[in-house]
Amino acid sequence: MKTVLKTTLIGALLFGCLNFAAAQVNFGFKAGLNLANVNFSEEFDDLVDPKMLITFQAGVIADINISEHIAIQPGLLLVGKGFKIDDDLSGKGSSNPMYLQVPVNVLYKGNMFYVGAGPYVGYGLYGKVKQDGFDDQDLNFGSEVDDDYAALDFGANIEAGVDLGMIRVGAGYALGLANIFPADFREGSDISAKHGVISVNVAYMFGGGDE
Repeated sequence: MKTVLKTTLIGALLFGCLNFAAAQVNFGFKAGLNLANVNFSEEFDDLVDPKMLITFQAGVIADINISEHIAIQPGLLLVGKGFKIDDDLSGKGSSNPMYLQVPVNVLYKGNMFYVGAGPYVGYGLYGKVKQDGFDDQDLNFGSEVDDDYAALDFGANIEAGVDLGMIRVGAGYALGLANIFPADFREGSDISAKHGVISVNVAYMFGGGDE
């Protein structure tokens, strides 16, 4: 009898913990438009005049609510970055790398609004280089001289928007802090290039915490 009672109590406790945890987490789908560019060091000022490239982001996020107004928001997103060129020297073209990106933001959620900030880490998956008069080329990610981009990108996010309950509409900026030139290419020099991405996005949220 004692064994049955103990098992019942443990089961009830576990069930209650699971329900509590579920009630503190909201999940969501997030997608949006990116305006991407790259900040090159001075050595490339006369060679490259980068302009904003329109691309996209899409993925999943989760709010882990730690209080009424504060949440930790991890995510898993496919994020387009890069830049385009359009000048007399280089002609027209674009470089559009795609990254699997993990942001972890701290959110403050008020009355119909939210603001957040935090770090991100991204890993290069695939992409294309396009230039007028040439065939499209696949981008390579790695550390060697003939690679196009370093595989790892990291930086910091800021974001703010309107919270309508299940729907959120936001805008943000991701500041790249990693040198995206491959390691062998930049060996012994101070040359650098870093991503910068302005985003406008919509998220559909569901689950416990705010419902």
